[in-house]
Amino acid sequence: MKVSKNNMQIELSKKQYWHLLRAVYMADWMANAICEADMEEDKGIEEIQDYVFSFAKEMGFEKYVQYDEGLKEHFATFDLEDEQSVRSHIDRYDEHITWENLVDWLGDRDFSRKYSEEEIKNMSREEYFIKRMECETPWEEELAEYGLERITIDESNETKE
Repeated sequence: MKVSKNNMQIELSKKQYWHLLRAVYMADWMANAICEADMEEDKGIEEIQDYVFSFAKEMGFEKYVQYDEGLKEHFATFDLEDEQSVRSHIDRYDEHITWENLVDWLGDRDFSRKYSEEEIKNMSREEYFIKRMECETPWEEELAEYGLERITIDESNETKE
């Protein structure tokens, strides 16, 4: 495939196009898949995905992309969404970021419980970082060793009406 537009030319083999097709799908998935009504989608990523997808039939990948005549846009088919190499990258990312975010959120909660706003405001950047890590490290160790097995809700701490 040879793409030429605005004085730029890119030549791609069928294999390279396949990787590009998957890459723009995953970029759009990451940027726009969770957008709700009040969130703005990344139109630039949508546009480049549509452009790259427009070559799918020409490159022999028509089962992975469909064109909606009414919307005048190309979309990934279920074959691309469920394609093993795509799904495994998304699942791997989700697995990693879930644990990383959980540690961050729990560490942030504990940090805010341990130090007052005034204490935090008066910390140097280095001190803030060290104390913040001290609150995250126990969660990293806990989750690495036990996963969610020992995470429970403390019902004795619930407010009574």
